[in-house]
Amino acid sequence: MATKKKTGVEKIMEKSGNSFHARVVKLLRDQKWTVLVSPYYSDNFTDKPREIDIIAERKFDINDFISDWLGTLNVRLFIECKYINGKTVFWFDEKDKAKATERIKDDTGMEYSNYDIQKLHYFSNTPVAKLFSSEKSRNEDSEPISKAINQNLNALVYYRHRHDLVPVNPNRRNRVLQRVPYPIIVVNSFDNFFRVSMADDGTIEPITESFQLEVNYAYKDNNVFIDKHRGDSRNEYFLIDVVSFDKLQEFLSTLENADIKTIIEKICWEERMKKNQQQQNRGYGNNSAR
Repeated sequence: MATKKKTGVEKIMEKSGNSFHARVVKLLRDQKWTVLVSPYYSDNFTDKPREIDIIAERKFDINDFISDWLGTLNVRLFIECKYINGKTVFWFDEKDKAKATERIKDDTGMEYSNYDIQKLHYFSNTPVAKLFSSEKSRNEDSEPISKAINQNLNALVYYRHRHDLVPVNPNRRNRVLQRVPYPIIVVNSFDNFFRVSMADDGTIEPITESFQLEVNYAYKDNNVFIDKHRGDSRNEYFLIDVVSFDKLQEFLSTLENADIKTIIEKICWEERMKKNQQQQNRGYGNNSAR
């Protein structure tokens, strides 16, 4: 039986990464995330137009004692989709726990003294990737992982404080108590990914599970939402989750059942303390009036 010859359109689709991009978008929408596809923005370094593959956001209701609705936790995912067809090696080392703790504090308000911080996946003791190299990259500009990091973090820095990404539903109350960002690189599979430990003799092993990239990222902050830093050169520590497409649904479920649940519990406690303080202040006021 003769093989059907592919049309020009089919060849374009086969070579394009957009088909993989579209699969990630569909999965996120099926999981109730609001998705922006390839939004363009002017980056903080060059003022040139850039894009990120996906920004996804979802509102999680915060209820105190089940029935008392307090507001929402908005979780925002910054996602770069990479179809990897060449071998890539990652060098793993111990995570910088001090900087990871500061990252958690900046993103969630949770500190090391809070026992629940241990439930967050950024706080895990698993080694992180610190170096990487791909067989087909000739320089840093053509390195797919390096490009994904830059596109991801550029967009995160630009968008993370903006409030208008998820449409407001006019038929319900809207009170956002906190927004938390997560940078993620989603790859088609881990078939071409390998790991080497920086602490041993260089034994090469295949990567089969999601992992984190540790990045110290320098940039110029032109963010109009935080005037005290506007125009400053900054250096931030980030952890970027690297997830294969077949693990993405599992990753989102774990994020919801661990990180998001824990952050919501923290917000509930803060709102309860705030309410108690307000009641005490009103009581002091009434006693003074007498």
